Amino acid sequence: MGVLYDYFRAPGTAEVLAHMAEHDAFSPVPDTFDGIELKSIDPAVILARLVGFVTGRAWSVDLVDERLIWPEGGEQDMEHEGPWVSVLDDPSRDVLAGIPADRIPELADRWAAVEEFSGFADPEFLRDVIAEFAALATRARAHGESLYCWISL
Repeated sequence: MGVLYDYFRAPGTAEVLAHMAEHDAFSPVPDTFDGIELKSIDPAVILARLVGFVTGRAWSVDLVDERLIWPEGGEQDMEHEGPWVSVLDDPSRDVLAGIPADRIPELADRWAAVEEFSGFADPEFLRDVIAEFAALATRARAHGESLYCWISL
């Protein structure tokens, strides 16, 4: 099994940290926070490729800015084996929220072809994923919330 990535929206970092502390760091999706359960779509590379396609920008390491929030001080703890939670920058949330429905098929076809999917991505499945990301990001923005990513090995 690969790395698991769940994306969710939350009122703030304090609420996310409280969930992680109270629930043995289990994913808050779907029981605590509104989100999407995914497997192999990491924020820094694969999700950033989608953001790049939407904005017309080439992929770069800072295209989706994320900051580790769990465990607190985790960027110094090289022994920690997960899970982790990062918060994504609001400009990336807004790009995802702004994806027009009529662009989803073209974006899914382009996204399915990225090398990180190793030729195993299904454009039909990715259409649903893009629509779910857009809807989640839209709800987050409407509520003044950020997007978070729960990561587990």
